[in-house]
Amino acid sequence: MPIELYWDNDERTVMLIEVEGGYSWDDLYETLRKIKKVTDNAPCTIGAILDVSRGATIPGGKLYTQTALDHARNMLKMGEGGTGPVVIVGANSFIRLVFSTFYNLDRKALGNVQFAATTDEARASLVEKLNEQSNPVATHT
Repeated sequence: MPIELYWDNDERTVMLIEVEGGYSWDDLYETLRKIKKVTDNAPCTIGAILDVSRGATIPGGKLYTQTALDHARNMLKMGEGGTGPVVIVGANSFIRLVFSTFYNLDRKALGNVQFAATTDEARASLVEKLNEQSNPVATHT
C-alpha cells in the first residue's frame, strides 16, 4: 500500500505514517479516517511523524487545480480539533510548496507542523513537544 500507518513507540503516543508516490485521494482519506479514529479516542495527545522521503506526490500530480484545493480543504476539516504535533520528514521543495499552500488556507490547523531531515530528528522533536504539552510550565502573573 502506498500509505502505511504504524505506532512508532511502545507507549502509543507517536504514529508513523510512511507515504510513497502513487497513492490516490481515497488512500489518503482512508488513512486520515484511521488516524482520526485513534486520536479522537486517545487518552493523551498523539504526535505523528509523516515520512515522505520515498517520493510522495499529489494525486493527479497538480497542486493548483480546483480538485486538489477542494481535497485540501476537506482534509483540513477532517483535522479540526486535532492538537497533536506533526513532524514531516524528507520533504522536498514540492512537498514544502504543498504545505505552504495548505498553511495559507488554514494557519491554525497547521500551526503544529514542522519539518525534520531524519526520522530520529523527528522523534526527538516529538518527545520534546509531547512533554511540553503534558507538563506545561505554570506562569505567574
